[in-house]
Amino acid sequence: MKLAEFEGKQLFRRYGIPVPKSLLISKRTKKITIDPPYVIKAQVSSGNRKQEGGIIMASNSAALENGIKKLLGKRINGEVVQKVLVEEKIPAVREYYIGISYDTDTRSPILSLSPNGGSGITKAKNFPIDMTLGVPQFFLRARLREANFPTSDVEKIALIIQKLWNLFIGEYALLAEINPLFKTKDETFIAGDAKIILDDEKVKPGERRFIEMGGDIAILASGGGASLLNIDALIAHKGKPANYTEYSGNPKSDVVKELTKRVLNQKGLKGCWVVGGTANFTDIYETMKGFIEGLREVKPKPTYPIVIRRDGPRQKEAFAMLHEIAQKEGYQFYVFGSETAMNETARIMVKLAYGK
Repeated sequence: MKLAEFEGKQLFRRYGIPVPKSLLISKRTKKITIDPPYVIKAQVSSGNRKQEGGIIMASNSAALENGIKKLLGKRINGEVVQKVLVEEKIPAVREYYIGISYDTDTRSPILSLSPNGGSGITKAKNFPIDMTLGVPQFFLRARLREANFPTSDVEKIALIIQKLWNLFIGEYALLAEINPLFKTKDETFIAGDAKIILDDEKVKPGERRFIEMGGDIAILASGGGASLLNIDALIAHKGKPANYTEYSGNPKSDVVKELTKRVLNQKGLKGCWVVGGTANFTDIYETMKGFIEGLREVKPKPTYPIVIRRDGPRQKEAFAMLHEIAQKEGYQFYVFGSETAMNETARIMVKLAYGK
């Protein structure tokens, strides 16, 4: 989920990162309590706001009124401006760029730095972050020097990066970026803009990634990495996965219910594989309860084999419930615990689905 600038700056304040004085306006009724000059910013999700006329400078109250009127309702890259952020204009003597994101190559967070921020940003230097160490001050000071930041600014900027890192980890961010980071004449540092993208699965735990794969065996897996390994195992046994999704993190039954309905409403299914390793904190009964609730709402009633491989807290209660429901309601459940390897249940799933 990409945050609007004003939402990102609310997080900055919470984590102690200085931001300009500001006022959010959705209609022209608020009294402006900020002294001129002003910066008026359209709150839209697209980039390049300045080039699209979404950022206006105003030297006095009359220009401010005109700027707000001009931006509210304006369409920028197809998005209608419904809110504008009015900020004090920061008299900067220097602009820097700092950002933290995830890198798929190193499979770790990376710190991106450039001594030239703002619209004139040059290519940033990227430094992998060791998750076991985080960003200690000695690491940040060394990386800032490598990125050619002025020695006189290294200490203060390192402290701001530490706070940005705390936000990145604490808010489950995928990207946390300040561009520009203003330096003022009195050597204070202020975040001029905020670009924050949060992990949807952490922000909205009821929403899970779902990727259609075109096969005929529905998959409900627990654990992101294990989910991919299990799909590989199914394919190795000549199975055709219908989808990728996962329900790890000890979700409530209603989350699993909705995900189950989405998975099992795919067309042309020949089987369903509910798979996961031994959980330490996932309530197996709660998740299986959600699975059953979702299964019951799928029409027509599934008659294909359903292979379940799970283990963890309240497993015995969950398996007793599954056996009882299979007997009473006629579902083809094949239930396994940790005594049966996940790879083996992939083979069983393929054999039951295809008769091989």
